[in-house]
Amino acid sequence: MRAARVAWLLEYAGMRTPLLLEGGFRAWKDSKYPVEKRGRVTVPTIFKAHPNPAVLATASYVRSLSTSPTGFVLDVRSKGEYDGSENRECCPRSGRIPGAVWFEWTNFLSGKGGFQSRQSISKQLGSMGVRPISDIAVYCHRGARAAAAFYALRSMGYQARNYVGSWHEWSSKKNLPTERGQAKS
Repeated sequence: MRAARVAWLLEYAGMRTPLLLEGGFRAWKDSKYPVEKRGRVTVPTIFKAHPNPAVLATASYVRSLSTSPTGFVLDVRSKGEYDGSENRECCPRSGRIPGAVWFEWTNFLSGKGGFQSRQSISKQLGSMGVRPISDIAVYCHRGARAAAAFYALRSMGYQARNYVGSWHEWSSKKNLPTERGQAKS
């Protein structure tokens, strides 16, 4: 999830196509791909940031999706975080964004550290009404788990944005509403 967050931040900063190694270096080695142990000469370059708003969900965007017939706010935190029975010390309120659909980020993962099959994820999301044509904002606590979900969704052709401020930001703004209680999954 941390690699996905770094990739998302680079993409937001303007990198065109950040790549993730699904399953990490362990999956690379397990697949018997070549590994070199010698150093490489690198050439320093200057990277100029050009923020890409198409991958960012803001609080106002998330709020607009909660009333949109084709929009989905996807909460990928744990069930306890979603229903408000668990809270992080750094968050003034517990609960979820009103109307958010719960789909824990680990549901995107296989037991081998990569993503589940596209068919499996599509079927699960489809049962909740989420379709590739839906506008989706993904959030968690501070955007890392949401970044992993963002890339899983994008790899399947879904239109997703990462609400990187996530619950940490939402819960700190008293003017933003919250819900608590039974999970909608």
